Amino acid sequence: MIDPKLNIGLGEQLTDILRMRIVGGQLENGLKLTETAVASEYGLSRAPVREAFRNLEYEGLLDITKQGAVVKVLTEKEVNEFYNVRYMLESFALSHIPPDAREPVIRFMETSADRMELALSHKDADEFAAQDIAFHTKAFEVIDHKFIKLFWANIDKLYRAILIVGTRRQFDKGEFEYKREVVDKHRQMVAALKKGDNEEILAALRNHFHYNSWIDKKEF
Repeated sequence: MIDPKLNIGLGEQLTDILRMRIVGGQLENGLKLTETAVASEYGLSRAPVREAFRNLEYEGLLDITKQGAVVKVLTEKEVNEFYNVRYMLESFALSHIPPDAREPVIRFMETSADRMELALSHKDADEFAAQDIAFHTKAFEVIDHKFIKLFWANIDKLYRAILIVGTRRQFDKGEFEYKREVVDKHRQMVAALKKGDNEEILAALRNHFHYNSWIDKKEF
């Protein structure tokens, strides 16, 4: 829920909540939201609601009309297109890790993969997702490229929501063997990074994305 004491604006908090509800399917496609109703539900003024609506419109999750905001649940095609962009950005980041950052990044990723495996053993979906996110975002923290970082920042929160919701659903379905394979794909990426061969690094990333059916093998 909304917490005014947090060091995060009310509009941003509400954006995070509504994003998760849309991605998670709690708010159905085509549902109309009004500033007044949402403000009343969360005990807010209309200003942070308006901000949240604008943020979600930018992410493609709302369509703002004169009558209010209409929920736009991502289609399968749109999710795949989203991952096409993510793949292109992450490919660049992994192949442009500064030499002096490579070893720390590798150690961090190894630890994240270990923690994913531990979370899997405890059937902790949220911890698994948190470590998965940490693994894939680390390269963006160290590269020296203003606009790649900017583009990543623009999709980062939507990426997190999609991954968290997807991981929870897979755990709920008991797809633990599948998630063990996902951990193995992460370890293969670490092994490629240790060798320092960009072609092998990108091949490991492609293999990971193809395994998850996130991108079309014909395109990448």
